[in-house]
Amino acid sequence: MPEGTPRNGRGGFPHPGACRRPRSDGHRGDDDVVAVLAGPGDARVLQNHQLHLHAANLPRVPGYYEVWLINPTTMKMLSVGTLGGGPDALLPLPPNVDLQSYSVVDVSAEQYDNKPAHSGDSLLRGTLTG
Repeated sequence: MPEGTPRNGRGGFPHPGACRRPRSDGHRGDDDVVAVLAGPGDARVLQNHQLHLHAANLPRVPGYYEVWLINPTTMKMLSVGTLGGGPDALLPLPPNVDLQSYSVVDVSAEQYDNKPAHSGDSLLRGTLTG
């Protein structure tokens, strides 16, 4: 499987257009939706520049789950944190991250192997739209 291709083989969102960036008028709510991930999950960028990720029913892995922002043009990847034991995580985003460029949210299965790069084993993935 090519690096970064979700296990389910879909390679993106099942619902194009279902993902939006936060509104510039400060409104909070459903308009904060960033991603409906290809799989059982969704992500929201909150007004306080945090990513709320809900990822249900992830397969058990021998390592851990890592959350990434990916620039699909350059394929550069930025780790924004890890998922703990539950299905929800609130992760701070780097203050200067450009969500126009880093427009893909990805959850990968990672090993405890002392390698900081993406494993290539994407479990969930979705593209930001806005």
